[in-house]
Amino acid sequence: MTRLMPRYPVPPVPELARAGGSTVEEMANWWLVYYDSEPVPWNYLCGTKIVRKSYSGLHNLRLLLAGCETEKIDQGRRSNAEVVTLAAPRAFGRQMQVFDLPRRQFPFGRDIRSGYRIPFFFVESGVVKLYHLQPRKGASVTRDQMGMIATIYKRFILNQEFYGQKSDVEIVDLAVDPGTKERVVNSYSLGELELWSEERLQDRLTMVAESLDRVWNSGLIKVRDRRGRRPDPDMPLFD
Repeated sequence: MTRLMPRYPVPPVPELARAGGSTVEEMANWWLVYYDSEPVPWNYLCGTKIVRKSYSGLHNLRLLLAGCETEKIDQGRRSNAEVVTLAAPRAFGRQMQVFDLPRRQFPFGRDIRSGYRIPFFFVESGVVKLYHLQPRKGASVTRDQMGMIATIYKRFILNQEFYGQKSDVEIVDLAVDPGTKERVVNSYSLGELELWSEERLQDRLTMVAESLDRVWNSGLIKVRDRRGRRPDPDMPLFD
């Protein structure tokens, strides 16, 4: 029997890690809120692409921030500028080469595929590094959940595409500090995160797949135009 493709957009890898609940039912309820939440009318795509430019060699914050002026909504312009101000200078003074892999998605469950949300790779001092930016102030992942994301990146991208080569991740988290209510910059490599075991990851992904299937077939998700954003040709792994 051929399984029908999901009627709703599959959440990207960071959202798979962020999903709450310790049972299929609890997680299905979490996904119901996720799908029924009203989307904000802007995103962090502009800031993410500008940060990529900084890693590509544009080490001038004034010029980089000018790119945020293309955002039409004031809050989107301010938030993207915050991200650029904090994340872009991490590239300044470093010698790197930025590159991409062809578009692909993360397979799990029964024919479910999720976007990786990887804006680019770069090579620094002979090490291939996958870059991941967490730009949101809130609703971000915990450090343990970040370990799940890093595990997926390592096993399904780095180990397969760069087997035998030195590789790592550079994860930059710009969430708000609960105490100060201000954004802080936290950066992680593979050695700074606790990677998940194969058994733990598989158990988690099984629960994610079952809970998504349950909520997709529940009839409880509000009717809405859910056409996803087309993949950006400049960032083929950023679905």
